[in-house]
Amino acid sequence: MQTIILAGGEGRRVFPLAASSPKPMFKLLGKPLIHHVIDRLKEAGLKDYVVVVGHKGEQIKEYLKDGSNLGVNIKYTVQKQSLGMANALQTVEMLAEDNFFVVNADDVFEASLIKQMHMQFKEGKAEIVLSCKPVEETWKFGIIRVEDEQVTDFVEKPPKGKEPSNLAVVGVYILTKQIFDYYKKIPLSDHQYEDAILEFIKDKNVVKAVSYDKFFAGYKYPWDLFTINKHLMDSKIKEQTIKDDTQISERATIEGNVWIEKGAKVFEGACVRGPCYLGENCVVGGNSLVRDYTSLGKGCVVGFATEIKHSLIGDDCWFHMNYIGDSIISDNCLFGAGTITANYRFDENNIKVKIGENRIDSGTNKLGAIIGSNCKTGINACLEPGVKIGPQSMVGPNVDLQQDLEPETIIFVNRNSYTKKENKITVSAESKQKLMKKLLKK
Repeated sequence: MQTIILAGGEGRRVFPLAASSPKPMFKLLGKPLIHHVIDRLKEAGLKDYVVVVGHKGEQIKEYLKDGSNLGVNIKYTVQKQSLGMANALQTVEMLAEDNFFVVNADDVFEASLIKQMHMQFKEGKAEIVLSCKPVEETWKFGIIRVEDEQVTDFVEKPPKGKEPSNLAVVGVYILTKQIFDYYKKIPLSDHQYEDAILEFIKDKNVVKAVSYDKFFAGYKYPWDLFTINKHLMDSKIKEQTIKDDTQISERATIEGNVWIEKGAKVFEGACVRGPCYLGENCVVGGNSLVRDYTSLGKGCVVGFATEIKHSLIGDDCWFHMNYIGDSIISDNCLFGAGTITANYRFDENNIKVKIGENRIDSGTNKLGAIIGSNCKTGINACLEPGVKIGPQSMVGPNVDLQQDLEPETIIFVNRNSYTKKENKITVSAESKQKLMKKLLKK
């Protein structure tokens, strides 16, 4: 069966991570999210795709090409404006088969979901097949009612107390080509896609749903990447894999399930503690520590005495005497010595992140910085929990960054805050000698 992959969104809620590239092109374990999605679809037996691109879509087309390198067939359409799922699907009307799967390019799920839905489609004589799972926070999802194995209602984000059930729709669909007629009847809105399916149901068409209880995660906010990364590492890195042409010092420590790509170099005194992924030609310097679900892109340099914990790092990033914790850092970033990412509040509460005009609870009390591509920090800079830095920006030496920094911006400490006066303190060589004698006696 044909599959439509929706990859045209602008990714405003994940800013700054999609400012310079399409949202599904963020890399984990060395591959963009859309590649991981295609891997799961291919595993389920699906090989014919139409990818709907939009924002910076040429990067997706350049990476996937016609799909032959991945063993699949890919065609493309273009969504000129980011106007929702229904609008994206309308671009494929002339290419669509009678029935087809629809998935988002940055939703990750098990191949078994595709197989379940395809079986329901064939055996249940349905025209549309949805997938669902029980949830507690029903007001955050599209909710369906199922009676006698058929879907009888579909409400997008119902108010509390007015939900038709607790069954939330998972973002994988089998649709019929008839749905395009319904899109034309429904006014453009954020829920046009769901409204069209509801009208299809009201017209007594057969819509069924399968219950799915395995892994599913969508990349809606930056921190969703941590959930997806953990799943990918747990499912793909089940033992130590160290490729040829690597240089691992005999005095380095490699612990747990670690995947190290070719060309990587790990110096003496360094420790890589899995689950972790080190991309091609990465360098982990002396006395450095990389640990706990960290993914390093290709060409990264983890300089002397740096610790990187539970962080997602793009390609060609350089560090030196840094602490990077629970952070997401895009390509080609450079951190000055002593820069740290604070990742834990004094009050130990969950960290909130500014998304648009609102502050959204990240759902965790451990979250560092979220940084766009081509950024730099000076020595001893501190990035407070949950701050975002736009692409092409710089944080100067000794800056304690407590608010988001816009793209193409430099922030410095105001020199007027310094005080200069005569020095009346003498550094005594005698006192140093006395201290040295004490040290040598121990």
